[in-house]
Amino acid sequence: MGITNHYIRQLAAQEAEQLTQLEAAHVQAVLQAAIDKLSLLAVIVVDPRMQAQELTQSVGEEISKMITQQKELEQRFHELITAQSALRAMPNKANLNKNQEELEEVSKALKQATKQLCRNLKDNPNVTGNMAKVAATREALQMLLSNTMDSLEQQLTVQPVIEAVLAAEQAEAEMREMVEAEKSATATVKGLRSDLATGKQQHEEQTREQRHAVHELKERLRHEKLQLAVDARFHKKDLAAANQASGRMQHSQLDEIMQQLTLLHQQIDIERSVHAASSVYLAAKAGGLHSDASAWHSRREEDGRNKERELEMLRATHAQALERLADSTARLKDETMAQEARKEKAQKEEEERETEKALHARRVQAATTIQATWRGHKARHEAKGGKAKGKRRGASGKGKKGKK
Repeated sequence: MGITNHYIRQLAAQEAEQLTQLEAAHVQAVLQAAIDKLSLLAVIVVDPRMQAQELTQSVGEEISKMITQQKELEQRFHELITAQSALRAMPNKANLNKNQEELEEVSKALKQATKQLCRNLKDNPNVTGNMAKVAATREALQMLLSNTMDSLEQQLTVQPVIEAVLAAEQAEAEMREMVEAEKSATATVKGLRSDLATGKQQHEEQTREQRHAVHELKERLRHEKLQLAVDARFHKKDLAAANQASGRMQHSQLDEIMQQLTLLHQQIDIERSVHAASSVYLAAKAGGLHSDASAWHSRREEDGRNKERELEMLRATHAQALERLADSTARLKDETMAQEARKEKAQKEEEERETEKALHARRVQAATTIQATWRGHKARHEAKGGKAKGKRRGASGKGKKGKK
């Protein structure tokens, strides 16, 4: 996790050394000159359209040539794909293998051409975006220089510059960590591509084996069909003989069935006599059941009155349940309102955290710009200081010789 803005300010306060009045005045003069120059740059306006047009013309011919080459490769790729369907139907697979090899070569060339075209298109600068970025960087630098001048006037320190340096170092460390993570991911992708190539080769080998097995099965099927035709003729004659034997057996079975039919007619007569006796018995039974039905009817009326009393009791219980339901509904409504209030509070806290993150990003960017400006200024200041000391020593030497 990165260093927080508060911790950076604490480190800057510890490392900041208080300057003398003369050094502070000198630094303020240099910073004021830099701010004036930046203000002058803000007045100068460059037309981004003209600049973009000049840069586009310089790379337009190369991009057009690459697009034409890519179209030719795409057309050849389409022709090879179309020819594969016809080559698969042919018994000779040599042409198909040659087509697949050429298809792989064209595919690789097409990928390389697409990658090169994307790289050239990315190299064409976005002038409008660059101009906006330069303006934002200039404004951030002006703000940093102004804050540094305020710090020099109040505390005789350059704490804002130190804060910017520390923030830039932290950003650089995070960038290195990101690069290491990207390298690890790239190695993983390469391993997966190698595994994919191995799997593809195994799949091709399995496909060839399966095709050979299919060919053997087709030959076996052809032999089976011939054998089946011979067996069918034999079974046809066998079935004709079996049919004749079955006919004779069916005639004998028909005689037996006629005898069974005569026996069934006799059994039907017996059943009719039994039915008549059963009807008399059932009529007597129906009279007894009618008397039982009258008794059950009276009992049903008594049970109905009992159930009405129970219904009244259930209605009273239902009214009490409705009252409890209304009370529970009111409590549920209060709880829902409280939950919505908590959700709104959590949403506000999330918005505050997002605002804090955006502010931190702007501060990191400003710190990076201040660091670059301060290093350049320090180098120029040291170079000017060395020349001035050399001139003073030469003047003092000449004065001493004159006195002698």
